[in-house]
Amino acid sequence: MNGRFVMVLHSHLPYVLGKGRWPFGEEWLHEIALDTYLPLLEEFERLDHDNVPGTIALGITPILMEQLKSPAFVDSFRTWIDVKRKALEQDVSRLPDTPEAHDLNMFYREELDQHLRQFDMLGGDLLGAFARLQESGRLEILTSCATHGYMPLFGNDESRRLQIRTGVAVYQHWMGRRPTGFWLPECGYIPGVERLLAEEDLRYFIADATTFDAGTRQEHTDVHIPVATSTEAPWTPWNIGADVAVFLRNPATSKQVWDRDLGYPGNGAYREFHKRCESSGWQYWRITSKQTDLGAKELYRPDEARKRVAEHATHFASLVRDLAAQREKLTGDPGVIVAAYDTELFGHWWYEGSGWIAAVLRDLASKGSVSAVAPTTVLTERNLPLGRLRESSWGAGGDHSTWMNPETSWIWDNICDDQRHFIDLLPQLHGQMGDMLLREILLEESSDWPFLITTGQARTYGTARFLEHHRKVRALFAAIEGTGQVPASQAGSDDPVFEHIRLNEVRRA
Repeated sequence: MNGRFVMVLHSHLPYVLGKGRWPFGEEWLHEIALDTYLPLLEEFERLDHDNVPGTIALGITPILMEQLKSPAFVDSFRTWIDVKRKALEQDVSRLPDTPEAHDLNMFYREELDQHLRQFDMLGGDLLGAFARLQESGRLEILTSCATHGYMPLFGNDESRRLQIRTGVAVYQHWMGRRPTGFWLPECGYIPGVERLLAEEDLRYFIADATTFDAGTRQEHTDVHIPVATSTEAPWTPWNIGADVAVFLRNPATSKQVWDRDLGYPGNGAYREFHKRCESSGWQYWRITSKQTDLGAKELYRPDEARKRVAEHATHFASLVRDLAAQREKLTGDPGVIVAAYDTELFGHWWYEGSGWIAAVLRDLASKGSVSAVAPTTVLTERNLPLGRLRESSWGAGGDHSTWMNPETSWIWDNICDDQRHFIDLLPQLHGQMGDMLLREILLEESSDWPFLITTGQARTYGTARFLEHHRKVRALFAAIEGTGQVPASQAGSDDPVFEHIRLNEVRRA
């Protein structure tokens, strides 16, 4: 029996175009496009060229789709690339005067030129390239909430519904088809959200294995739920109601990549993310070891890193095959092995990661005992048992504390107030004003603002971005309830996202 391996990548960035420059702002999108999206596209194209079978699931949030399709992104990315190239040229005089250092600088110049040629060949349309890979069967693209809103903390289902429906509408606009899969932002699950997904004919989402409710002898719509432990649960998707399935992340595949001590990205041969050339921002060093101070890091060696990628891909593919073989020996069924990660890990944080993904798919295809398939393929092959999930997330502790805590509770007080006000006004909203208000409240609801505050990555930026959209929402409320007009400088018109979405199309019928 052939095992099934489901790899799911989740791609997301908040709305940053025109919203600040380095260190916080639109350069985040430029860096991710250069480090992750272009290399992944290149690897997928090579797999297609070599006729290597295998499909992976790729979530792209609607707010990221909007930015990748923006002419402003295409123009600003090319300008940013020019700046990066000039910085590389200037680095020659800053680096150690050794053949190794000069070779590395030249390696980066050639790679940068190659990615710019790739970008130009695609006409700057990265999303279109991903869409074509979906049409060829290499990818199955998932949608998500419009702005990655953290739905468990929303004040009502109608606000959740608007995030979901807008996400579906944006996907359909750019992909030319309706989605079947959905990424719950931050894997944030609240019982009942499956009903909202089913309204849009969405068939599945992803969650952590620890989310599975392993209580005994539960009932589900008067049907007995088989008892399963959280250890056994990840081996199959589950019908959790409304004929919506959940795929549970396999703990072993998660640990092998994410674990701080055991994960592949921490290997000493790989490029060090945290040490950058002070003037240019380019990264010339390798991790060396976890104990090595940043000042003592050794120069990066691309050839050595490529060898390590091959070794780690072989190890991971063997792990997947071993897990399937052990499961088949125990139960007669090799089961379904799910690996789900943030896309931006591969290339941006783990510079060599996109090559590792491709190498894993090549190894699995060459051995044949486990196939990399899309989630919908699994759903057509298996009769799903009934199950339940607990309210949860993939954040620290599996709860909501990464987004709701003493530092961020004021954000949620304001969001819930604005959501109630918006729902009260919803029956009378129409036209441009209603569309602008929908856009701003969706941007206000982004999970990124409390996340940036809690993690300390960009506390001031996260606070400012939330307040910007919150104030626009309040200004629009005042205009709608007062004069019916709002100055462009106060709200709405300077956020050119979701302009093709109309409130009338996504509000509840």
